[in-house]
Amino acid sequence: MDNQPLNPELPDGVDGEEYKRIRGLMRVSVLSVGRGRGIDPWDVVDEAWSSMAAKNFERQGPFRPFAIRVAKNKAIDALRRAEVKRIGPPLDAPLYREDGEEITRKDLLPGSQGADVDYFEDREEIERVELLSLVEEALHEVLTPTERKVFLEVQYNEKSRAAVGRELVPPVTGQRVGQIIAMATIKIRRHLKSRGRPVDEASDEAPSEGGGDDG
Repeated sequence: MDNQPLNPELPDGVDGEEYKRIRGLMRVSVLSVGRGRGIDPWDVVDEAWSSMAAKNFERQGPFRPFAIRVAKNKAIDALRRAEVKRIGPPLDAPLYREDGEEITRKDLLPGSQGADVDYFEDREEIERVELLSLVEEALHEVLTPTERKVFLEVQYNEKSRAAVGRELVPPVTGQRVGQIIAMATIKIRRHLKSRGRPVDEASDEAPSEGGGDDG
């Protein structure tokens, strides 16, 4: 799942294991913006990381939420570039002249402002990133390997339950995959509660054996 580069440049306080986890979070953040819209999430993550490294990882506040925000904004940039390429002439095609210089479409697309900012202006964004971080923590700390694989494949990679069930060893039905997801969700909710995070009211009881298969 992770195609992380060899010997990456790391900020102070981030070791190899934390780097891997942050990359995973950055990928999820990119997918939340660009899933199914023609951009490679790992390419965007690498672009975001290189951008931060070029500025010596300067920031205000914790590095993890900062990295996730940069990845999200880089995804927005990538989508804008992809859309421009789809609907118009080449980026270097001149549009008009200004002060004797040709202005191209590329000149008008410098990237979204704030893609490399080292601060947050929106408290809701901080809350979202922190919650995402806790969910990622739960995936590694409270789920079994099978629960984690099933949850990620269905919830993030959008595979059908039946398809994921066939990939397991031994294979299980789509109905059973649904039960695994339900139990994983309960565990994640309990982990969030244990960290003092409010969650929507819902039953924390184990799922029943009912339900149907996904095709």
